[in-house]
Amino acid sequence: MRFLHPRAEHRSPRPAAEPAPEDVNTLVALAYELLDAHADTARLTEEDASAAEWQEHLAYLRDLQRVGREALARAAYSGDRAPASGPSGSAVGARARRG
Repeated sequence: MRFLHPRAEHRSPRPAAEPAPEDVNTLVALAYELLDAHADTARLTEEDASAAEWQEHLAYLRDLQRVGREALARAAYSGDRAPASGPSGSAVGARARRG
């Protein structure tokens, strides 16, 4: 156990920073994109999709995973500095919707 010197300054933990509105909007969009990706995966399974369709979908899921990790990292980091701008060139929402 560590004891503080009687004159040591008592510090309380830094309060959690509120996420920037841009980060919240990005995370909400990401959540909807993940729900759509899940529905697309189920549809491809039910429709007995071709290998090419699966390859395209898997590439999209990899891009979505990368973009999702970047968005989460930005949201977590934004409390330590000025709010980050939205993802540039992200795959989220860039994919054309199928039926």
